[in-house]
Amino acid sequence: MAAPRDIVFQTLRFEEPDVCPYYIWVDADMVEPLARHFGADQFIGPPGGAATTAGSYTVLTEIKAQPVSDDGSRFVDEYGVEYRRGAALHVERPALPEPSLSGYRFPDLSTDPHFDGLEEWLDLHAERFRIVQLGMLFFERSWGMRGMENLLMDMHEHPAFLDELMAGLADTCLGVIDRLLRDFGDRIDAIGLSDDYGGQHNLLISPEHWRRFIKPHLRRMYARIRDAGKFVYMHSCGHVLPIIPDLIEVGGNMLQPLQPEAMDVFEVKRRFGRDLCLMGGISTQHTLPRGTPQQVRDEVRECRRRLGEGGGYVMAPAKPILPGVPLENAVALIDSFLHQQ
Repeated sequence: MAAPRDIVFQTLRFEEPDVCPYYIWVDADMVEPLARHFGADQFIGPPGGAATTAGSYTVLTEIKAQPVSDDGSRFVDEYGVEYRRGAALHVERPALPEPSLSGYRFPDLSTDPHFDGLEEWLDLHAERFRIVQLGMLFFERSWGMRGMENLLMDMHEHPAFLDELMAGLADTCLGVIDRLLRDFGDRIDAIGLSDDYGGQHNLLISPEHWRRFIKPHLRRMYARIRDAGKFVYMHSCGHVLPIIPDLIEVGGNMLQPLQPEAMDVFEVKRRFGRDLCLMGGISTQHTLPRGTPQQVRDEVRECRRRLGEGGGYVMAPAKPILPGVPLENAVALIDSFLHQQ
């Protein structure tokens, strides 16, 4: 049987492999009960942290800004944003309370500490398709810099400032991308951005504003990645249907997590499945926490059949297996991935 990495390359060429490649991400609180069922050696990750299943065909790690101060409940990172920890990060104090970059200097994230352990990680997972993601460094960083309400107002009241801010953030990302390509490019298969553009039913901003402030910079970053012969991986939660053609146009290759609660995933496949590799698609808001094991198995089978037709699909739950998911449902999901029928 071909190596997992080769099977992912096959589906990226829109060839239908004999087995559907998959990825399973497990929340830290669910690792122990699942490890008791499947065995601890079936989960890869740091002790006490989130994990992927050992059989996953893809693996992912992040490059992100590091804390410069941290009291346990709050931290300030290299951009000068103060975050409060919780179920989700909350911007306690933005880096730019006013719409001005006067006196502000963007951090350099291309230095050695940001890549600590990456070489070992890439070598450890040589058999898998390796994705390096820039975590919260572009659009998600922009609302950290200004606060979400201020950012939305900037689109109307301070567009020239916002152009300058987004250009600076993109330049910082390009510094990271260039370092990844220069020093680790022979072992990286895809580089991408973690940028949530969608809410449950709509984009967070209008398509027009997305195209005005975000799209030109994605084009620059994606071109840098593709010119080096790497795939472009795009993470955006939520409803992003209106901008999928734009993401393809500027060079995107893989879209994750494809939430069925936010979009009709089969419509996405029908419209874009010959141009974009889809990753995800299995419900983590409804079926996994609220369905029966048989409903989980049925949904996995349907996604594999319809989304995997003709290649271009990496099977995955839309989100990690989260606390609150019945153990029998989590087991049914993993078993369905392991024993594809």
